[in-house]
Amino acid sequence: MSAQKKKILFVSAFYAPNNTGTSVVMSNLIKELDQDSIYGVVTWANSYKDIDETINGKIVHKLFNFQYLFNSRLWFFVRRFTFNAEKRKVIKLIKKEKITHVVGVYPDLDFLEIARRASEVCGIKFYAYLHDTIAEGLVHKRYKNMAKIVQQKIFDTSHKIFVMSEGMKNLYKEKYNVETISLLHSFSEEVEEKEFNNNNIEKSIFWGGNIYSINKETVKRIHLACRDLDYTLTLSAANTYDILNNLGFVNNNIKILPFLSREDYITILENQKALLLSIDWPEESAVHKDELGTIFPTKTIEYLISGRPIIVHCPEEYFLAKFFKKHKCGIVLTDRNPQSIKEQIEAVFSDEKKLQEMVKNAYKASKQFHISNVKSVYEFGLSD
Repeated sequence: MSAQKKKILFVSAFYAPNNTGTSVVMSNLIKELDQDSIYGVVTWANSYKDIDETINGKIVHKLFNFQYLFNSRLWFFVRRFTFNAEKRKVIKLIKKEKITHVVGVYPDLDFLEIARRASEVCGIKFYAYLHDTIAEGLVHKRYKNMAKIVQQKIFDTSHKIFVMSEGMKNLYKEKYNVETISLLHSFSEEVEEKEFNNNNIEKSIFWGGNIYSINKETVKRIHLACRDLDYTLTLSAANTYDILNNLGFVNNNIKILPFLSREDYITILENQKALLLSIDWPEESAVHKDELGTIFPTKTIEYLISGRPIIVHCPEEYFLAKFFKKHKCGIVLTDRNPQSIKEQIEAVFSDEKKLQEMVKNAYKASKQFHISNVKSVYEFGLSD
């Protein structure tokens, strides 16, 4: 009797056309995998009118997110009544379509647990794909106790666990003695290494993504350095001047870009003096130090293949700092003294040879994130 054909269902709260980091990572990964083995995706509907659709040739089922109807405090109590209804829909889908493998994607606790519970009920293999830590990432939220329970169930019942970075893999091994598989961010473009060029470059340091509780203090320090060096801190459209004011920024020498096409966004990156990655020190953030220490921002890959120098500002023990030091592909600032930060940036900016070496090393470091390498890890992980 022939073995049953593999049929994989992904359960991810964020998926195309949503443009969050998780959505981009999952969309890029799924479209590059063996399409014969993939059934489709279950994701949140953005509105009650959203219907199932086909994206990149695969069915995308929508579950309405009732969370939209309640404030966060009420939702904490209401969710228990909606969870079982959503779980039953996924169970029905698994049985109807004869799904053999389910991949539950975190950073949404409910979606991760819906995927796990539905797989358990149906007696099929469940795989967790964690983009962030669970218990550590929610330790400052009202979901902290639930997160600990769900995390232990993930550890106990997952056939295999994929994580987003080597930093997370090391944390789970050292802290919980749990084995995981690193399934990194990925990109599919064939990147042509460009010759480093500092001509006609804007006097600007660029920050992509939101400024919030994990990075606001470090970005503020780079902003001060920009001011002292007569540079502009250029921010993506994810930010607003009102939000910056609330976070304690002084809005001079800050520029916020409008929403841009992918092509225009890449052009902006390629014309910056440098690109910024930063994560706050533990005492500067309510987020757990183990979550901060394992973060590897999605935008890192775009930075590595941009042909521009990268500034990294975070503690030296964080995985992000270790990665850039190991590959010698960025300006790593682990000192919080504003004058020291300014002097280090100024020194490297004046050393064109060093900048060239960093950019060349960044191209080399990026190769590990190419989809051809990443998907082989995934396919091996789901091979049994």
